Amino acid sequence: MCQRAFGAFYAPLVIANGLEWTHGNRRLFASSNLSQRGFCGACGTPLSLENFDDDQVEIATGTLDNPELAPPTLQINHRFACSFADRIGSLPLPGDETIAENDAWNAKIISYQKP
Repeated sequence: MCQRAFGAFYAPLVIANGLEWTHGNRRLFASSNLSQRGFCGACGTPLSLENFDDDQVEIATGTLDNPELAPPTLQINHRFACSFADRIGSLPLPGDETIAENDAWNAKIISYQKP
């Protein structure tokens, strides 16, 4: 479910105790009989996983202003991972020309998501 919700091979989440939403209002989608997923109603960014039976909220780590403050510490549901997910970090890196082209493209982007 997380792979589909995030459109990615995994969904890095961090438990957020005492969470306070500070920018806009999230929308909610009941993704199962046990939980709902929060997302930005303006841009669609996945934000949270929230269980119906408790107050625990798991926040998508990549949406934090500084994701370095919440590094992953545990793999949940690893047995459902795509067969290649563990090898992504060992894939070859692009050459300098590709990096320069990508950097130039990124420099032109004006993001309409929360900075």
